[in-house]
Amino acid sequence: MNAQVLEAACLLTGRVDNVEAMFDERTLDVATERFRGGLGLQELLLEAAWANGYTGRNFRDSRAVLRAAFPSVVEAGYSTIDIGGILSNVANKFLLDGFFSVERTWRNITAVRNVSDFKTVTSYRLVGKDQYEQVAPGGELKSGTLGEEKYTNQADTYGLMLSIDRRDIINDDLDAITTVPRKLGRGSGLKINDIFWSTFMNNSSFFTAGNNNYLTGATTALSIDGLTSAEVAFLDQVDGDGKPIGIMPAILLVPTALSAVGSQLFKSMELRDTTSNTKYPVSNPHQGKFRVEVSRYLSNSQYTGNSSKAWYLLAEASDLPVIEVAFLNGQESPTIETAQADFNKLGIQMRGYHDFGVALQDPRGGVKAKGEA
Repeated sequence: MNAQVLEAACLLTGRVDNVEAMFDERTLDVATERFRGGLGLQELLLEAAWANGYTGRNFRDSRAVLRAAFPSVVEAGYSTIDIGGILSNVANKFLLDGFFSVERTWRNITAVRNVSDFKTVTSYRLVGKDQYEQVAPGGELKSGTLGEEKYTNQADTYGLMLSIDRRDIINDDLDAITTVPRKLGRGSGLKINDIFWSTFMNNSSFFTAGNNNYLTGATTALSIDGLTSAEVAFLDQVDGDGKPIGIMPAILLVPTALSAVGSQLFKSMELRDTTSNTKYPVSNPHQGKFRVEVSRYLSNSQYTGNSSKAWYLLAEASDLPVIEVAFLNGQESPTIETAQADFNKLGIQMRGYHDFGVALQDPRGGVKAKGEA
């Protein structure tokens, strides 16, 4: 018996997809043959405890089994099976299921930065200072500058600890190993959404008339004319030298109430004029122009700046991002760790944590339309 077989048996019991791609054929055969009816939580802990020298025959002395399955730091060097590592590997598969189960619209509109620590990082926007200069005879190139427009971001840590308690273990509930990490993964996904949209929507000083990226009035309702006005405002953006920024809008970001209208503007060759008794088709000049992204957070009343009528026209984040997410060491998914519970608790603890930060960036990368007077 080894750690790979136990890990494979856990994933087979949990009916994880594509287990065949994670282990070799021999490991899967041994796991299937040894645990035909599936692997229970007690059996998993006992197998690890026996491999690490436990001599008991059953789970009656649960505290002794847990001590053997989770050896102390001193004893760990002599252990054969690291149950903490097995549980963490298994839990990570279900953690990711939970993490990716929530809305991911944020990932489609943001720039992503890799940071190596928790210090404030600064970036300089290459707009207006990156134009080539004519090379004079002799071939000497002029020195450029990064410009004075800078934007900052900073990663922080968010996390949560949950437990598989003694009752789950005595009840031999392997589902606890799948349920707890799924909750931790989902919690991380929800936290990113919460921080991201709180930052994005609290934008009253970012999308402003002074920045030439905020449109108001009844004519800004999402429609052919409203979208045309936003497109013109975007294309008319200039750099620090007063010249066009040369970036094209690519994303139409809308709340759920405008999802259908957004899809019509993207897909339909023509729309219907409903402003008079005689309805007639109107050619749609925006067909296929702007990818539609929908977020339920935009109209949620718990967030400052929420609106069911406001919408945004954005550049691709790779061209000119309006917002950025920084991940410590580039890790976009949360980390999960497993250990025996503290002395005052009976069971197994799992903790999930995620290091990231969110900050608004260049206001010229988007236009906001209020959608109403």
